[in-house]
Amino acid sequence: MGAIAQRVGIFGLILVALETLAGSARAEATPPASHVESLVAEAHRLNLAEQKTWLRLGHYRKGLFGWESEADGKRFFAAEDGKGDPRAELDATLRAFFTPPGTDKSIEHPICRYPARFRWLNEQLSFKTERLPRVTCAEYVKFKTELDARSITVIFSSYFLNNPASAFGHTFLRVNKATRGDEREGRELLDYGIDYSAVVDTTNAALYAFKGLFGLFPGTFRRVPFFYKVREYNDYESRDLWEYDLNLSPRQVDLVVAHLWELGHTHFRYFYLSENCSYHILSVLEVADPKLELISRLGWPVLPSDTVKVMVRNPGLLRALHYRPSNRTQFKHRLQTLSADELSAVDQLLDNPNAELHARFDLAAQARIFDAAIDLVEVRFARDINKQRSAMDQRGIQTEQTLLERRAGIDIDSQDLTIPLPTRAIPHSGHDSIRLGMGSGYERWGGAYHTLNLRLALHDLADPGRGYPDGAQIEFFALAARYYVEHPKATLEEFSLVRVQSLTPLTRFDHSLSWMVDTGVKRIADRGCDGCTAGYGAVGGGLTLEPFGRAFTFFAMARAELGLPIKSGYFDFLRFGIGPYGGFRLSFSDDVRAVFTGAWSYLPGQNPRGVYEARGVLRAQYSRDFAFGIEGQLRDRAASGQAVSYIYF
Repeated sequence: MGAIAQRVGIFGLILVALETLAGSARAEATPPASHVESLVAEAHRLNLAEQKTWLRLGHYRKGLFGWESEADGKRFFAAEDGKGDPRAELDATLRAFFTPPGTDKSIEHPICRYPARFRWLNEQLSFKTERLPRVTCAEYVKFKTELDARSITVIFSSYFLNNPASAFGHTFLRVNKATRGDEREGRELLDYGIDYSAVVDTTNAALYAFKGLFGLFPGTFRRVPFFYKVREYNDYESRDLWEYDLNLSPRQVDLVVAHLWELGHTHFRYFYLSENCSYHILSVLEVADPKLELISRLGWPVLPSDTVKVMVRNPGLLRALHYRPSNRTQFKHRLQTLSADELSAVDQLLDNPNAELHARFDLAAQARIFDAAIDLVEVRFARDINKQRSAMDQRGIQTEQTLLERRAGIDIDSQDLTIPLPTRAIPHSGHDSIRLGMGSGYERWGGAYHTLNLRLALHDLADPGRGYPDGAQIEFFALAARYYVEHPKATLEEFSLVRVQSLTPLTRFDHSLSWMVDTGVKRIADRGCDGCTAGYGAVGGGLTLEPFGRAFTFFAMARAELGLPIKSGYFDFLRFGIGPYGGFRLSFSDDVRAVFTGAWSYLPGQNPRGVYEARGVLRAQYSRDFAFGIEGQLRDRAASGQAVSYIYF
């Protein structure tokens, strides 16, 4: 504490550095009202309530009916009407700073509750320190001391399709400690992560989606040790982490940390598509510098990948980029160093960790085998450290313990695992999330038509591959419409609320299933429902193979689909079908891809007894956010082909 006090100065002498609050103000218990009111008058003259920093400290956004703060906790405001009036909040905050402390020590004085506001207002108005009340902010000092902030890093956690809340990725902050130095050899695990997330009160997927879309969850900031986040994302969910070091001055870092303390006293309404984790992470960073333009450059919906692109487009904000591969990524790279016999030995050890290795393996080979086997156990049996361990988890612990003990008996260092930065996967290098397509085509029975496609998010299997997981398709609000020229009419071809497809290639050590989910509305063209529009929902699961690497991806699934209202179905309303679904993708490069899919559905007890559909897409990217595609579709009562130009924005 002595070193901290020496660094930031005594509170009564240098009030500009009040956010450390290591000392206490020495002042009159009741300041003359004239001084406080003169500060309020000066704030009005300078229009401080309209300056960006004040508006950002209060999280004010201007809407149809004027200013309103996005913060919802009452303790965040000093004025009764502070949520909707930035000037009233500024006036009340200034007056609150000069009020004498109350007798209830559990209630923080406004100087302690609003350290970022205090710092900025003092910089603008130059408070007379002798007029301030005597306060000691023990909790804030503890918070500052524990964070020990030197710099700030934004972490992007890659897409995780198995959790709807993280299907589009996730961002959070890491506050880097000053005392750990500049070395990266694992010491950053001692830092703290700052995460904004919803306080979820349900495990029901439908209710979760509803409440998340309409802001019915409270969202809060919380501080967690960074190694917890690494364990959760890197290990448990096998997600790569991308670390964006920010180029902020010490003053800017201190202001952000002080504001994080203020946000610990409030909550926000959590909206899955707008005011989500990434949105509020950017809103915190904007406090550092009024020149930063982050929130204003976001579109809708707000996606984590778009937020890192916004940061990159602010000149000078990013200092460095680091890559932290997941345990799965590390294991895949370690396999590349093993021979076929060594791979067989790894497989054997996973089944029986006490199995004897063949005599042909020298000590160096044995070390490589055990290192790979230990990594494989980490991949297969990793679990969230906050959840209770199952019997399978215990088996993994016992297997890993046995392997570690045997590895310790081999006096050879493990090979350094150097994984180069995968430039094609850098999140901000990918195309933008919204896609608009316009083109023309011809349908066998309908004639010539013009087509319009619009997708709010995010990526499909034929889109350019840079910046996105290779086997993932995540589309949200995807619409396709046509206008037929020869017999003028407009039709809605499809509107998908959500379309997700996860293709995980089968390998010797990874037997994960591939799966798909699709739901929305589409135009049906078969003997039972020619030209009708119906809602649908489809789910499927199966396998994926990549016999020649990423250049050729083949997938096959069993799929079930429900559609309604369809007169040819059960009760002349409900259609149920089940059957095979599959296809393949050819990746000529990250910029040129072809995808072909086909499906046949058996309709038991319905007319017709079966329907089919086949599609083909060849798409080429010719600029970062522009692409051209040739597409075809074949159904029972329709066959069409079209050429479409796409823009991503």
